[in-house]
Amino acid sequence: MSVRIAAIAALLVLGSAAQAHDFGPDIARYQQVAAIKKLDSKEAIQARLALERAQGQMDQADTKMLLRIRSLTNAGLRELGEQPAFLSSEYKRLEAALANPKTNDLAKVAKAREIFAQLNHEKPVYEALETEAVENMKQALKLIEAAPSR
Repeated sequence: MSVRIAAIAALLVLGSAAQAHDFGPDIARYQQVAAIKKLDSKEAIQARLALERAQGQMDQADTKMLLRIRSLTNAGLRELGEQPAFLSSEYKRLEAALANPKTNDLAKVAKAREIFAQLNHEKPVYEALETEAVENMKQALKLIEAAPSR
């Protein structure tokens, strides 16, 4: 089990810059606490489950939602005659491009506004997934700390 946790920690530490929350320190703390706990206890098993859920949720948010947000943002920028941007600045660029479009094509501006509205709908979903993943990580740490010692 510790090899798998170490692999997860390594992936988190070496993961992409797009990841909004770095679980590296949380994983390290989890490993430190787990080293002195009875890993087959009910609490430790529940902690591991919470850890896996947190990682799965963050993976889902990072891959599915960020790619979706990026796709929508870039589509809106293209409609307005802008070049796609890096993820960190795409949302703000699309918002600015909508305020002062380079195109006079009202259909393209309308399409970009629709995309921006959809982006505003998708972004909170990603943020909620991230928040839930962080809460699951906190739960994993609490549960492993409550597990009986060896």
